[in-house]
Amino acid sequence: MSSARLATSRQALLLPLLLAALLVLSLSAPPGAAGLAPAATSASADHHRAARADTDGDGLADEVDGCPTIASSNPTGCPSASRTARLRWREGAERLEARISSPVTACSSRARIKLWLARPGRADKLLAVDASYAGRHRFRVKRGATYYVTVSASYVAGQAECGAATSRKVRVPRR
Repeated sequence: MSSARLATSRQALLLPLLLAALLVLSLSAPPGAAGLAPAATSASADHHRAARADTDGDGLADEVDGCPTIASSNPTGCPSASRTARLRWREGAERLEARISSPVTACSSRARIKLWLARPGRADKLLAVDASYAGRHRFRVKRGATYYVTVSASYVAGQAECGAATSRKVRVPRR
């Protein structure tokens, strides 16, 4: 390779590096430096500050914070909320009743409930349904078997990160 061609290829490699270095320096320079007019720099800084507003002070910018008015250390920016799952046999109705409860109403309302048939050494998922707005659902099941319900962890935008829950096992009596 000739020396002229080698010099040209070096320049071609160095030019993008120099441009990137200048860009980094101009972005990190104080207002009015690097030949920029102070008014232009302060306007872009105000825009940058506005874009990174953090109303609740949790370190997440409001545009990526799931709960911009509630401080939380969770990655979504929303607080964690616990849930409990209860299952009981309703003799008069001849149904299993699942109840999901949480301090955050949105975590129990319309929660996805999975009904499991407990067997020795394993469990079979029978079905998955949405709870009512009150956090309840009744299941018609076979008698003489043991069941339990689970609710997976979920996220309710602007409200909370809802925890997972598992009920106790309930044996449905034979007739």
